[in-house]
Amino acid sequence: MNFLHAYANPAHETRMREILAEEHPQAVVSLSSEVLREYREYERSMTTLVDAAVKPKVSAYVANISERLRSYTGTDVKGAEGSGGSTGGDAPRAMPFYIMKSNGGVLSAEEVVHQPITTVLSGPAAGALGAAMVSGLAGFDKVLTCDGGGTSTDVSVVLGGEPTLTTEGSVGAYPSKIPMIDVVTVGAGGGSIAWISPDGSLKVGPHSAGADPGPLCYGRGGADGAPTITDAHLLLGRIPPHLLGGEIPLDVDAARTGLQEIAGRLGLDVEHAATGILEISAWNQANALRQISVKRGLDVRDFMLATFGGSGSLLACRLVDILDLAGVIVPLNPGNVSAFGLLTVDVKNDYVQTMVAKHVHLDLGQLNRAFDDLTARATHALDLEGFDRADHQFQRTADLRYVGQAFEVRVPVPVEELGEAAADQVAEAFHDAHKALYGYDFRGDDRQEVEWVNLRVTGVGPITRPSIPQIGTGEGDAERARTSTRPVCFDAADGYVDTPVYWRPDLRDGDQVQGPAVIEEFGSTVPVHPGFQVRVDAWGNLVITKPGGGVVAGAQQQEEQA
Repeated sequence: MNFLHAYANPAHETRMREILAEEHPQAVVSLSSEVLREYREYERSMTTLVDAAVKPKVSAYVANISERLRSYTGTDVKGAEGSGGSTGGDAPRAMPFYIMKSNGGVLSAEEVVHQPITTVLSGPAAGALGAAMVSGLAGFDKVLTCDGGGTSTDVSVVLGGEPTLTTEGSVGAYPSKIPMIDVVTVGAGGGSIAWISPDGSLKVGPHSAGADPGPLCYGRGGADGAPTITDAHLLLGRIPPHLLGGEIPLDVDAARTGLQEIAGRLGLDVEHAATGILEISAWNQANALRQISVKRGLDVRDFMLATFGGSGSLLACRLVDILDLAGVIVPLNPGNVSAFGLLTVDVKNDYVQTMVAKHVHLDLGQLNRAFDDLTARATHALDLEGFDRADHQFQRTADLRYVGQAFEVRVPVPVEELGEAAADQVAEAFHDAHKALYGYDFRGDDRQEVEWVNLRVTGVGPITRPSIPQIGTGEGDAERARTSTRPVCFDAADGYVDTPVYWRPDLRDGDQVQGPAVIEEFGSTVPVHPGFQVRVDAWGNLVITKPGGGVVAGAQQQEEQA
């Protein structure tokens, strides 16, 4: 339900919900004043409609999980009563049940069913959070994340140890203005299909062979016999002829047959076709990384790349070359980084109120009252989640623009009551942010006034984060982890070269590996191209750099900055 000016006064929407509850008690109702209390009626309408559309399915989903958790653990699940499940009441202590949100926080199951739109893109958000924590521990706070899976690759930006947020997301074709971690997705996963366009050009993705039938090398026929990125990696020796430590064998001959067919149509040998497929895939990922960084006013050369997911690290070295990145960090067990990210987050609730006013005419009393109202709503939500008042944390931001602009820039706002000096500092921060994003600002130009548009408060209930244990210290000799040698093709012009293969669990803190090399573990593989070197840090991360690139390993970098 979306009344035109409900963002300013929700009384009529609230009354209409009461009427619907009396006349149609089974109706699913979402109010725009609760889903997105800001102006722009189209975006507010679509966000509210998506919220209402998914409510029944999310409610049933949460109820099902609650019941299964209860049956597995024999205890009640906190938050299940709001999901359509029964709390039982026999267990002495309820088990907390949180669900990931797209803003980088979690929410109890009881509350999620009332605002399901907040879970949009929550999966990629968890991966960005996990990578941010691992990278921060390693000493890197400016990081691009690259989460590679079977169908797609998700990329995001971490600044100051935190993933960046946006309210300009979408659900398919529908705009969604809720706060979410800024993630860009490209169809470049392990199962992405290589194909030839009508004009004879080689293309890769976005359609995918998926998990079933999967790539040709899975031995299930593939998707219409078309080769995939995984088939190209296998043919070139960059991944082993098996998955999951040998549990799933891969068919090299099947991959070769599919690649030979497409190579013949292109007039290439099979190695050039395979490297061409991987080159296109790398550029697709690089373009996504540019979109999330360069188009946000950031210089990619200042960033490390954190790669994770099953296929996220396969093209890491090529991405360094294409984008001139500082280097790459590959966490331990990269396939589990998204799951780990779920354990690193706090409870978060976002509240917004539109209040359009020119900065020179700002009513500070009205501004502070609006922030106080949003903070009170956030406080009430954290109370319901069971957090003590002493543990409540609040983050304030505001959306500002130059008068006449159609879109705003978000800047931080002090949590304490705003006086004239503090409000001026917010306006100065807007000038700085605008210049960083667009390359210019109108600071000092009286003809271009600053305008406040939306006020935002995020309530945070902190949850204890897991610790990451350090690995054992070695003597800098990675030979203990070397398992074999196999022919690997890194460049079709150079052909195959005998390349050492290392078993990652046997690497220790301080070990170094020179490329060319392949580093394998149970769920992931890292091809290290010639000219690159790898250093293992205290937490088991692989820090990949190019000698002479000016990158210093994280711990040393921290010492130099200090």
